[in-house]
Amino acid sequence: MPLADPIRVLVADDSPTALRSVCEYLEFAGGFEIVGTASDGQNAVHLTALRKPDLVLLDLSMPRVNGLEAAERIRLSSPDLRVIIFSELHGLSLADECRRHGADSFVPKSLLPEGLLMEIQRLFNAGRSKSAGSENN
Repeated sequence: MPLADPIRVLVADDSPTALRSVCEYLEFAGGFEIVGTASDGQNAVHLTALRKPDLVLLDLSMPRVNGLEAAERIRLSSPDLRVIIFSELHGLSLADECRRHGADSFVPKSLLPEGLLMEIQRLFNAGRSKSAGSENN
């Protein structure tokens, strides 16, 4: 990913295998700095406030606080932060539900890791395009 500064990422998933896989893939892809990991939504919200990532990746189904509630809490305290929810479940209604709770997007786990990387690139390139366009006006 050709960005000057790495994207600071916090990853939350209650599956240690999935958590490790996502982190390893992002590190291998380059352009990312993993600033924290969490095994539940409550810890993800707490670490987001402490570590100030650019992006939070949340599994939908986690103990204590699920991904939807964590996205809402994160969005309230950090409205400019990017949030992506991912899950074994999928469907348009689920993607819409994630957006209603404050996520920028939803990626089915069946599309990991490539689909996640494409979605991150889309979100961050869109943000850079908007800011570059506003600088030119």
